[in-house]
Amino acid sequence: MQNINIRPLFVLASLVIVIAGMKAIAPVLNLILVALLLAIILFPILRLMLNKGWSKALSLTLIIIILVIGAILLTLILGAGISQMSERLPYYEGRLTEVYNEALQWLAGKGANIEDIKSLDVFSPQNLFDISASFLGGIFSTFGNFVFVILLTIFILIEFADLQIKSDQGDLPHDSVIVRFGELGGDVRKYLSITAFSGFFVAVGQFILMLILGVDFPFIWAFLSFLFNFIPNIGFILTVVPPALLALLELGWIPCLIVIVGFIVINSIFDNVIKPKFIGEEFDMSILTVFLSLLFWTWVLGGIGAILAVPLTITLQRGWEILNEKTNQDNLEKKAFSAPEK
Repeated sequence: MQNINIRPLFVLASLVIVIAGMKAIAPVLNLILVALLLAIILFPILRLMLNKGWSKALSLTLIIIILVIGAILLTLILGAGISQMSERLPYYEGRLTEVYNEALQWLAGKGANIEDIKSLDVFSPQNLFDISASFLGGIFSTFGNFVFVILLTIFILIEFADLQIKSDQGDLPHDSVIVRFGELGGDVRKYLSITAFSGFFVAVGQFILMLILGVDFPFIWAFLSFLFNFIPNIGFILTVVPPALLALLELGWIPCLIVIVGFIVINSIFDNVIKPKFIGEEFDMSILTVFLSLLFWTWVLGGIGAILAVPLTITLQRGWEILNEKTNQDNLEKKAFSAPEK
């Protein structure tokens, strides 16, 4: 009988089980991942305080204060906006139905077969609202649980602080897996910091534009723009559609076009001119890789997976490289140890 290498099958089966488990616990896993990314972003501040001789308790207390104040302000503003939006949803749905019917009549006047378009339920106003509400609801629900996110972030930062203290005292070998994975955190932190920096200014520019035009709920759309900035190439589409559609329903076609053109100009300045100078080639991912990672992580984690797709992909890629390097190094050491002396 021919020998069959069962290791690849075992690895594949393990991956299927892990992915199925992640999908099953996605609501809880999303909170953990968001907290972990927040901890990675905030860790340089904590490390700076520790290096200056501040106690761990004082450093963590200051970071907790910053987190709590920021989370409370964000929750209050988003909560008020979402509440007002919920009250106006029937009006928006009615207006969308009117625009949809007007578009069908215009197409019919041009000789198009509108029955074929009507048969596509995905373009119906009700389905568009259901898809949008489900996608945005998954994102807002994760960020709405700010108490759990803050607690998880604090616990992770405590572990990071302990590891940093041990590393400074020389209790951790320089080539240990923990230290190497600390380098991985630096890679992810660099990507997150630069993307967050550029996304903040993009969101501010878009907020000012929507405020001038009178688009409803500009802060919510600017906040979503900041989040979707973490999705290269594809995130812009998710950013521009809601405010442009709202401008169409509320103000008409001209403000809608102004929103689209303004968003394109603002995003182009930062995505094509400023951001590439800071990120560099190490984070240059192809459109296909971004699209596949977006599909996969959105399927596994829901709406929040679209935002975390690139950081998670970078983490897995760097982690795989680190584990391979560690495995190769251990194999070389074993061969050198077992080699007979001449």
